[in-house]
Amino acid sequence: MADELAQGGKWRVTGSRYVHKDRWIAVRADDCVTEDGVSVAPYYVLEYPDWVEIVALDADDNLLLVRQYRHGIADFSIELPAGGMDPSDADPCTAAARELLEETGCAGDMVWVGDARPNASTHANRAHIVLARNVVRVAAPKNDPTERIEPFWVPAAEALRMALAGELDVGMHVGSLLRGLAHAGVVTMTAGGSAA
Repeated sequence: MADELAQGGKWRVTGSRYVHKDRWIAVRADDCVTEDGVSVAPYYVLEYPDWVEIVALDADDNLLLVRQYRHGIADFSIELPAGGMDPSDADPCTAAARELLEETGCAGDMVWVGDARPNASTHANRAHIVLARNVVRVAAPKNDPTERIEPFWVPAAEALRMALAGELDVGMHVGSLLRGLAHAGVVTMTAGGSAA
């Protein structure tokens, strides 16, 4: 099945236009035709800058989380420190160091773990997962005027429990948490696929 999908199935784009574009997002409307000749128009694609999501651990493997208001859900969310990459960022680790310092006042040793697709159906960007080790507070946070970010520490095992219980429920952050903790050796996967 996977081999069949790899051989074909891509859509042909017959037209494309931007219906909205600003510094935060570009919304593109594509006119597409499937391999079987079915017209799909418009198909909306959201173009965001790449993001970084930071799995920040101190020397004792406590994890730094943040709590902040998210207007999309009109409620508060518990998340990993994260943010958009700026054009001036040389790479994901540079962006992660900047975001971690801005949001939490913390710094650490950055290692790029990998990247993931936030939503392959509609988003054109990538989320880069960065592991920060030996994280310590070095300054006061510098929140944007629209942000009120509350950083707090939990043991790594508690963060996993929170993710499994739905208390940390941003899908990309749950995946980044698992990959980051596995990369750090804090979580290992057993032969049956469960975390240990």
